Amino acid sequence: MNRLHLSSIGDHFNKESGTRLLMDDLGEVQRGGQHFLNLGGGNPSHVPAVHEWFSRRLAELSAARSLDTVFATYDEPQGPADFREVFAKFLCARLGWPVSAENILCTSGSQASFFMLFNVLAGRDKQGDARRILFPQSPEYIGYSDLCLFEEGLTATASKAIPTATNRFRYEIDFDALNIDETIAALCVSRPTNPSGGVCSDEEMRELTALAMRHEIPLIVDCAYGEPFPGITFGPSQLPWSENLIVCFSLSKLGLPGLRVGIVVAQPDVIGLLTNMNTAMMLTTNSLGSRLASELFESHKLVDLVDTEIRPFYRDRANNAVALCDRYFVGLDYLLHEPGGAIFLWIWFRNLPIRSAELYKRLKQRGVLIIPGHLFAPGLSEPTHQMSECIRVSYAQPPEIVEKGIAIIAEEVRAAFECKPSGSS
Repeated sequence: MNRLHLSSIGDHFNKESGTRLLMDDLGEVQRGGQHFLNLGGGNPSHVPAVHEWFSRRLAELSAARSLDTVFATYDEPQGPADFREVFAKFLCARLGWPVSAENILCTSGSQASFFMLFNVLAGRDKQGDARRILFPQSPEYIGYSDLCLFEEGLTATASKAIPTATNRFRYEIDFDALNIDETIAALCVSRPTNPSGGVCSDEEMRELTALAMRHEIPLIVDCAYGEPFPGITFGPSQLPWSENLIVCFSLSKLGLPGLRVGIVVAQPDVIGLLTNMNTAMMLTTNSLGSRLASELFESHKLVDLVDTEIRPFYRDRANNAVALCDRYFVGLDYLLHEPGGAIFLWIWFRNLPIRSAELYKRLKQRGVLIIPGHLFAPGLSEPTHQMSECIRVSYAQPPEIVEKGIAIIAEEVRAAFECKPSGSS
């Protein structure tokens, strides 16, 4: 074949990507990489009660021939009407949000949701003026980096690192540094935040909401790990409804990552716009996940699963991972971000003599997968120096795998400080 002559969009995707790196590592494990200790990707744990519920529900629907239309019929481009009705009623009852099925869109996962949102909001308008998405906190989710087709469409403000205790810190939004001018099309935050596991406080959310209202722009909130489901949060948090709010949910961290179901909640005009784009790209979305989960929302069984199974499960995993770090990192100059939710630890090795990208390579040679911190900088012209001293570690794997991985991380970091080659002890 002759050499491809790529468009600007082709050039955008014809380059190295942190998201691709993460997913390639997951794929390597899936292809039989049992020698890897996977502390890298965002795959959720198999929470036994949740896994059993979905397996049983799938068997029931299949036995009743209730899935025939799912396999053989196109669904509505906005998502199954009955699921959207059930989901809206759940939000009304659980959060007090005044929403209906017209406020709901089903997508092919959160990545698709954000791809659509970023590209209908950021870029050049009909007058030729450039508009951007602003991330008020940074570090921020790796997967945002490649989604905006307008190369200058993302911008960010670095968060403040606040020491909280020995070997602990947390990030806070630097409101004094936020620059919301006429070029900003929307604010966007993940809550809990991937990668740090931090949860923007209710006060921070109130201030962001007020800023969005004042500037007449949307506030996009990514609740992939948050409330009211999957509920991987370890403290109280609220999110009152406002007319500028766009909230993105996902069934992935609830236990269905392979079925790719995202859910957007917003004003009907926003939903209509996104539905047009959804239809153009995919005609409609896979409704198997929403059919499987519908009864959880309708019966409010989900609330019980979150409170008694999902949240306690991940809280135990988080506490175990923190204790392991404190045991194996003794003598190192390290800080852990206070784990407020999600399924990750954000670990800062201060004055690390090698970059986190090099640490990633050395750990992979040892069979440990992590994500280097410099990749969590969407919107920044370049990662902060601090990010290059940080790594993201998932604690979703079984405790024995997490312990082996953290022990090897400690060995490699010590070897880096002692200028020893990888694998030295």
